[in-house]
Amino acid sequence: MYRTLRAIHRWVGLITSLFLMSLAITGFLLAKKGDIGWMRPAVVEATPAIDYTQVVGPGQAMASAFALGDARMKEPKDVDRVDYRPKDNIHKVLSKDGYLEVQVDGTTGKVLQTAPRNDQMTEDIHDLSIVSDFAHAWVLPAVAVILIFLSFSGIIMFFTPVYRRWKFKRSPAAANAKHL
Repeated sequence: MYRTLRAIHRWVGLITSLFLMSLAITGFLLAKKGDIGWMRPAVVEATPAIDYTQVVGPGQAMASAFALGDARMKEPKDVDRVDYRPKDNIHKVLSKDGYLEVQVDGTTGKVLQTAPRNDQMTEDIHDLSIVSDFAHAWVLPAVAVILIFLSFSGIIMFFTPVYRRWKFKRSPAAANAKHL
């Protein structure tokens, strides 16, 4: 059984290591996305907001983004979310597809910057949603279960020889070998 476990552990580990490398690389990039300039567009300086009751709403920010004519963002169904950053007085309009970010001035409603959101693409790679919804819903959890199996089988394979040596040292055969 020990050899069978080792063989299964080796092949499952080899195949799963491809997923692990992808998860590790994208996880690192996501953890450092604030420090890596090409991951997420820097915030452009906007008009300072003096009276926050006069800030343009999300609807006007989306209308400004739609006015650009980009195929990735034409109508409300193309928008994933609109984030408002009070400190910067910026609306960030993010496309659902195509990883586009449009930064809109919170006071004037004018587009300040259009840039790709590589952190969103990296997140989609990380959670396998870039492949398909099925991969995100079923393959990723299966990889987690396989990793649990690999952990347990690795622990068993590590401690089996230790246990066997300990057991042999306590056996009568080991005691007789000492006296020879």
